[in-house]
Amino acid sequence: MKLQVSLVLWLSLVALSVCFNGYHYAKPPGVQADYIEDLIDAQKQQILTNVLGVAPTQTQSSPFEATDAKAFRVNRCASCTCGVPNANRIVGGTQVRTNKYPWIAQMLRGSTLFCGGTLINDRYVLTAAHCVYGMDMSQVTIRLLQYDRSSSQAGAVTRSVAFAHMHAAYDTDVLVNDIALLRLNAPVPLFDAMRPVCLPSSAQQRFDYKQAIVAGWGLSKEGGATSSVLQETVVPIITNAQCRATSYKSMIVDTMLCAGLVQTGGRDACQGDSGGPLIVPDRIFRLAGVVSFGYGCAKPNAPGVYTRVSSYLDWIAANTRDACYCNK
Repeated sequence: MKLQVSLVLWLSLVALSVCFNGYHYAKPPGVQADYIEDLIDAQKQQILTNVLGVAPTQTQSSPFEATDAKAFRVNRCASCTCGVPNANRIVGGTQVRTNKYPWIAQMLRGSTLFCGGTLINDRYVLTAAHCVYGMDMSQVTIRLLQYDRSSSQAGAVTRSVAFAHMHAAYDTDVLVNDIALLRLNAPVPLFDAMRPVCLPSSAQQRFDYKQAIVAGWGLSKEGGATSSVLQETVVPIITNAQCRATSYKSMIVDTMLCAGLVQTGGRDACQGDSGGPLIVPDRIFRLAGVVSFGYGCAKPNAPGVYTRVSSYLDWIAANTRDACYCNK
């Protein structure tokens, strides 16, 4: 009987793989590839349920939830959907620039922008540890929903920082664990145009070979000036093995991620963008990396280096238990 059930299960999974074979090895660009993989996983789980009576794995729960009893949980108590951008709209024939990526935060000391960050729930902004190292956070404010820094934009959200939680193992010499959480002094209302980004779906989500977007108000070029308007550029994520073959060599560890045009350069984050987001469309936008460091800006053989967010999901969950994440 066990052999018969196993044979049925095996044949079913083989048939499923054949059915999706063309999509699996010739993936459509962007989000469709991940969507198809999700469909395959869902169908496999359904086969397991029908044939073996095994309950399907919960695939739509918190990215931190797992069968491991030690896994952390997050509070999904906010009625919102993470990772959904605001679309630009046309009013009276003139294009109105809305806050396309509402989760992107400015870190300000007075009126001076010195770093970026990313809203991940109603209470916390994720940024780089080097942005808070040795910093008097009582003088720092966080601003959201301000596309143009030179204008007093209606609807902009400003918060002070209650405290900064820098990763305890951050190393200023080798730049590992360059990640920090900023707890805002008051929650951010998550409705209308205000939404946080989505975190990676699991610790195994690496985003290799994906086209990613890095955005910020930092220098438009090395030695230049900060931008008054939010800038964005598309950069390809490369593997860590490929990144170790660049000028960084052994500096690149598993908790880092690299993105950029290795051969030609020309697209990159720069000073002032530190701590800001590297996001990837995965049906919605997920936060793949936090801007960490680089040799200059947009130079060949020196892609941007980011803190790999999927390596820190447990750490994030453990330190944001008092926050509300989107429930969708």
